[in-house]
Amino acid sequence: MRKINLIFFIFAISLLIPFIKFFDLNQERDRFILAGKFRAEVKDLKSFPRKSIVDRNGNELALDVLRSTLIFKNSSDKSKAEAFSKIENEPIFLTNQRRIYYENQLSKNFISRLEESCACKAIYESIFRRYYPYGGIISPLIGFSGIDGGLEGIEKSYEHFLKSSFEEQDLLKDRKGRRLGGDLSQFLSESNSPPLRLTIDINLQFKLFEELRMAILAAKAKGGFGLILDIKNGDVLASASYPTYNPNNSERVVQRNRVVDEFIEPGSLVKPLTVAGALEREVVDYSTVIDTNPGYITLSSFKKGEAGGKNLGVLTLSEVISKSSQVGIAKIAVELDTPQIRENLWSFGIARGWDIDWPSINFGHILDRPKFYDIDKASIGYGYLINANLLQIARAYSVFGNDGYRIEPRLTFDHKSEIEKVLEKDNADFILNALRETVTDGTAKNLKNSSVSIAGKTGTAEKYIVGEGYANDRYVSSFAGIFPYEQPQFVMVITIDEPDPNNYYGGQVSAPIVQRMSEFMNSNNFISE
Repeated sequence: MRKINLIFFIFAISLLIPFIKFFDLNQERDRFILAGKFRAEVKDLKSFPRKSIVDRNGNELALDVLRSTLIFKNSSDKSKAEAFSKIENEPIFLTNQRRIYYENQLSKNFISRLEESCACKAIYESIFRRYYPYGGIISPLIGFSGIDGGLEGIEKSYEHFLKSSFEEQDLLKDRKGRRLGGDLSQFLSESNSPPLRLTIDINLQFKLFEELRMAILAAKAKGGFGLILDIKNGDVLASASYPTYNPNNSERVVQRNRVVDEFIEPGSLVKPLTVAGALEREVVDYSTVIDTNPGYITLSSFKKGEAGGKNLGVLTLSEVISKSSQVGIAKIAVELDTPQIRENLWSFGIARGWDIDWPSINFGHILDRPKFYDIDKASIGYGYLINANLLQIARAYSVFGNDGYRIEPRLTFDHKSEIEKVLEKDNADFILNALRETVTDGTAKNLKNSSVSIAGKTGTAEKYIVGEGYANDRYVSSFAGIFPYEQPQFVMVITIDEPDPNNYYGGQVSAPIVQRMSEFMNSNNFISE
């Protein structure tokens, strides 16, 4: 009987042991999992695609492309490999230091033959590279990215959106180092997530870029930049600068996005703002006439005359704008006090920030002086002693085509443009009509036969050189146009930097670009009936 009880006891214990062991292991579960994870975990920070950037119609402006890459021991081996690749008609996307990035995926057979041909060894990688299909046409705006993320332009300012959420994911490997989880297709699916959609239209961008390039070459100018703004919704449709750079070239020489990053003294482009401010503050009215005889005015011991030494005589308020009278604007500006001048320019958005997400700490400036002298008032009235970028100038001119409301520009569709009342509608209409008169009978008469009716203002300013002062043979020549005049939809601003001093007026070098662009937009159905 004792033997039976002993056998039964041993049998019962043997049944309990697995349960006891299971309970014990379950208590140590987290410790074992952590230990196993520590041994099998690997971090893979490469080949994780950034989100694409597209234009308003879905055309890709920046995307990640999977490239076959060969890495060589030295530059000599790389050069031999390049030569072999050309013989084999294997297209190369980019070379950088000891690396060759290929357009297509490479076969093992090709790599073996290459190594045999150059008597070298190559390390093979398949990694994502950022690719910019439109190259320099839009690179000052888009910028570029590197291994540390966005480095310039939109790529930098929207890094928080473009950066893939998978870039620091932990992966598991087996004892041979093979990945067990997080297959590459998982990361590729991330590229199907919504891209960053810009308001830019790449067709307009291309046309504007080409018009700028040709005009700059024809004018023997240093450079130029331009912007097209939809004044009804704030969309920036094109933003181009020249010279430019190829973002796909690792040895690129970066050029700034001059539309936003370059601040100029706008010159006569400010005159309509001065007249509008005087109207709003009842310093002048629509019937005001200004006697500009004898063609100059003396303020604070400074003599200021008309461009080209002209005497424009007695002018209506509208003619002060259309004839671009320095004397006429000076006489109006001195009647405004310092706070009124500042308040007026601020209301138009001069020296004021913008809602576009762009890495900038400079918003332009207005002369920093507690009280303006008369010569200061006059100079500011016709566009000196202040500076602004093209984005601010386009925003200011939106007021005249938008019934007195200023609209905030936008670059992405997730941003809603705000509007703010600046002028009474009648005053805005008066300035718009004066800008039309500038084209029909003023300083931009060469545009009066345009198939699209344009209202606009020429602006030609002597260039200020830091440490030297104003250069009398170097100019910044601009034109700001609103079209179509009857039902305004767009503002376009063009600036040509340092054109030939024998042919430098804004009406000659900048205004024709606005005419050609407006006609292109009309023939391609950008302008609604």
